[in-house]
Amino acid sequence: MGIKEQIYNRSPLFLQHLFTTLYGYQLHRERYGPVYQERFRMLLEREHTTIDVKAEQLDRLNDFLRFCTEHSPYYRQLFTSHDIRLPLTDLSELKHIPVLSKEILRTHMEDIQTDVAAPIIGKTGGTTGTSLQVRYTIPDMQIRMAHLDYFKATHGVRRGMRRASFTAQDLVPERQQSDVYWRMNRAANQLLFTVKRLSPRTMAAYLEAIERFQPETIDGLPSAMIELARFAKREGIRLTCQPVAIFPTAERIDAEERQVIEEVFRGPVFDQYASSEGAPIVSECRFGQKHLHHEMGIIELDTDGEILVTSFDTHGTPLIRYRVGDRMTLSQRTCSCGHPGPIIESIDGRGRAFIQKPDGQKIFEAQLSSLVKHLPNSIERIQYVQMTTDSVSIYYVPDAERFSKSDEHLLMERLYRLFGRDIHLDVQAVSYIDAEESGKILLVKSSLTG
Repeated sequence: MGIKEQIYNRSPLFLQHLFTTLYGYQLHRERYGPVYQERFRMLLEREHTTIDVKAEQLDRLNDFLRFCTEHSPYYRQLFTSHDIRLPLTDLSELKHIPVLSKEILRTHMEDIQTDVAAPIIGKTGGTTGTSLQVRYTIPDMQIRMAHLDYFKATHGVRRGMRRASFTAQDLVPERQQSDVYWRMNRAANQLLFTVKRLSPRTMAAYLEAIERFQPETIDGLPSAMIELARFAKREGIRLTCQPVAIFPTAERIDAEERQVIEEVFRGPVFDQYASSEGAPIVSECRFGQKHLHHEMGIIELDTDGEILVTSFDTHGTPLIRYRVGDRMTLSQRTCSCGHPGPIIESIDGRGRAFIQKPDGQKIFEAQLSSLVKHLPNSIERIQYVQMTTDSVSIYYVPDAERFSKSDEHLLMERLYRLFGRDIHLDVQAVSYIDAEESGKILLVKSSLTG
């Protein structure tokens, strides 16, 4: 546990709210500068103009590939060894560049990273359970935020609106006794709810806080929204808030789950897709169709159906034809909203399997995968297996060169913080984790949830 985290955890509640706000101001300075303003203005100005998507993507792609050859040792050598000549004359030539797997990214991170200033760290575990830590430049982050805010703006949401967010962050110290499972970020007018304390015992307190706050927009992990919505229906709790829009992130939701969220929280749901590593954003329009923000990158379908992402705004840790581990179904149909790109019929791979604790609390994949974020690039893979409600087997594959004794201590500390002490943890280091018949290695296997 770091010094800042220790100070936060030992501070009284009012100071924890203050620290959350101060961190919010730090993020605000990183995310909302001149690059953000320029990209957001561009997106607004071209709303009703005709765009040659392929021509624009080719120009942006060539600019990005040139940057990679100049600043990334890995790509400089890769392009030379595979005789990749720039500029490309057609988008189809992108397929001549070898695929970047998670394992290559993890083990060659130092060479892949560029020599430009990229102070923003993105940590991801993902549903494959591989630990990765990537870097962004400040302009990269501002461009991503411009696209995210533009997506929200198309549904009537403006920055500064009262915002309730569900996060897997450690907002609440273990020793806290009071039923306050949220912290206020006044920099963004945002009430942050930790999903790590959500259980049948605490759900009423969460709903009461939401009702008091009256959010104008809601975002974050949908697993928490779904659990709260189902609890509210069972208990006959009615909320009076009417958010302009609700934006689930990181996890898949089905039609029934979307319906219960919209019914209880009294606002329309609009889905989105991205990745912590920096994949281009895919978002849902007012007609319920999903579209790629083509200004941010290219998504290809590999021969096995998995997607390969090339992201133009990953100048710290470049992603070219990166196998992110998810699948998409693409359609050549166009949408009446006027978006120039194809419709994305479905996004597969963002799971919501969970581990269930004896008290009924569910720990979803987003929380489980985030655990390895604290062990950057030192765990090749992790898997959680549950056969009974009072025990979990945890298998992890350590990187022989990177995994240290301190990493082992940190792993155990994080596991006990996530699961608590009322469930038995059988933690084993293994040399490999078997794939399923489908060929996919699951993050969570549970006889309780199927």
